[in-house]
Amino acid sequence: MSAVQWGSVATWVAGVGTVSAVSLALWEARGERKERLRRELRHQAERISAWFVGMHKEPHGEDAHEEDPRREAWLPPELRGRAADVELLNNSEDQVTEVLVFLSRVSYKVQRWWDQEPEYRAMIGVLAPGRWTISVPKSGGAVVDVKLGGSPALSRVMVIISFTDSAGNHWARGARSELRQLPTAAIEYWKVHKEDIDWRMPMRLD
Repeated sequence: MSAVQWGSVATWVAGVGTVSAVSLALWEARGERKERLRRELRHQAERISAWFVGMHKEPHGEDAHEEDPRREAWLPPELRGRAADVELLNNSEDQVTEVLVFLSRVSYKVQRWWDQEPEYRAMIGVLAPGRWTISVPKSGGAVVDVKLGGSPALSRVMVIISFTDSAGNHWARGARSELRQLPTAAIEYWKVHKEDIDWRMPMRLD
């Protein structure tokens, strides 16, 4: 093979190497941009959380269910008229809206918390930055659900908080602080009828 031919081969190999290097650089840049956009999208949502604190007896709690006395008739007397204490943390710089908080049960059998019906719930219009507390009414059944679900090590009451961030994206945080983006607002995603919404005003803790 002549020197000219060898030179052509070398040029061709060098060209392939250049194209490969450029392609790799573009692929890495695209991946970095995608990851940056993902972090930006989740920036505020990752700073919103909620957790279960305990139960308390609501004033006139048992009388509060006269509209449907059968709702808590299946509960043991000590759990009727009970409400859950839930703490909320908005550690971002902006408020979130359409905040739906509900209690559920998580165990080794119940993992898909986003598929569960939000039976014990409360709605908050706006959650400003800071640490807050609310009372979720009619929550005694959540404790019973846990007791029926297995041992305390394998089944526990959990709080799911869903909200719309300042950019209009919808989120929910559930078991193990898992953050999940929702395709629609919470009341639409979980098919909560607006006439059944129990609006609550959170109290500031910090």
